[in-house]
Amino acid sequence: MRTNVLRTLAGMLGNSKMLKFVLRRIVIGIPVLFAIIFVSFLLVRAVPGGPFDFLGSRTMPEEIRTALRARYGLDKPMLLNFPGDGSAPDYNAPLVVRYPALPDCDAVRQGNTEKPSSEIVDTYDGWHLLRVVTERRETRLQVNGQPVRCLQSTPVLYSDLTRSQFFEYLLNVLRGDFGLSLGRTTLGQSVSSLIGDRLPVSMRLGIISLIFGYIIGVPLGVLSALNRNNPVDYTITFASALFNSIPTLVLGPTLIIVFVVQLGLLPGPNPAIWKSADILSWDFLGRALLPIATLGVGIAAGLARLTRASVLQVLGDDYIRTARSKGLRERTIIYIHALKNALIPVVTIIGPQLAAVLTGTLIIERIFAIPGLGDVFVSSISVRDYNLLVGVTILYSIFLIAGNILVDVMYTWLDPRIRFD
Repeated sequence: MRTNVLRTLAGMLGNSKMLKFVLRRIVIGIPVLFAIIFVSFLLVRAVPGGPFDFLGSRTMPEEIRTALRARYGLDKPMLLNFPGDGSAPDYNAPLVVRYPALPDCDAVRQGNTEKPSSEIVDTYDGWHLLRVVTERRETRLQVNGQPVRCLQSTPVLYSDLTRSQFFEYLLNVLRGDFGLSLGRTTLGQSVSSLIGDRLPVSMRLGIISLIFGYIIGVPLGVLSALNRNNPVDYTITFASALFNSIPTLVLGPTLIIVFVVQLGLLPGPNPAIWKSADILSWDFLGRALLPIATLGVGIAAGLARLTRASVLQVLGDDYIRTARSKGLRERTIIYIHALKNALIPVVTIIGPQLAAVLTGTLIIERIFAIPGLGDVFVSSISVRDYNLLVGVTILYSIFLIAGNILVDVMYTWLDPRIRFD
């Protein structure tokens, strides 16, 4: 089975050497991702203020702040928990872990759904370098078609040295859990669920905008290069420079004022429409047109300039002159020989662009009231939602690493001379 999977992947990538290269890049990306998690974790906590410093416009009472910090694990040491530092578990500070009164998952699977009469309390006295602890995690099981909350108990080998904010967060990330949100309006909600709810919206906007930008930008760049120093070239170059220099913060509101407010040609922003499955309806297309144009025009403008420069450089190479001396048709020379090599610099920027548009465009989502990941990311900065900030950063890093690997694979498709042995 494993051999068949590897053969299929190798066939998709072209050969086994490319498969080995991709696997090697993934392995190299793992320590890079861990470094990003570590640095991001420390940087977001280095920002002055905390998630529980204020209650609206007023300072939060100290006793409430202390209780909330203990509830969400912010009272623990930042990196390591040493013996004698006063942080539980310690010789004079036992660690008490409380769980809600829920049945054990193993008992539920056997048909016993009876709940305990009171909450479950685990107490750990003294600091130990290694100890076996019973880890309990709240889980949902389906019993007779109904969801049942229960506690899954698992014995694990644990070190009290790692009972800190960073290592407990890292352990949760390895399980695919980004922790609980610390924001005022999302307090206690799962960060993974928040990301899962908003990421598809950002992906829908970003992918469509990226496709729009490449469909418009690359052909315009080629057309500009083929008509060098004539009115067509001057017009495309001027338009590219103009739209590339206009910030989205200016272009977005301008389009809303012109097409929505003054002309009334398009409907106004509606956050609910972005989660609609009917993307071909006018309700969706009418509201998606302006944000896609705002984001896509900027992408197209940059691509047109880059494509023009790349095509002009390739057209001056020796193999192009050789092809012309052989009497090949100009269209064959341009689209078969020149364009593939000219697209290599263009493909290079796909990785960063793909990561940016998939995780949300901050300003666009705010301007057009789009409930995407970028919008909630901006909101989390002001309220110091540590877990959401780090979670989105990790997601962005994963997309960026994957995008760069995709770029390397595309290199070999465009130019067979490139090898990654």
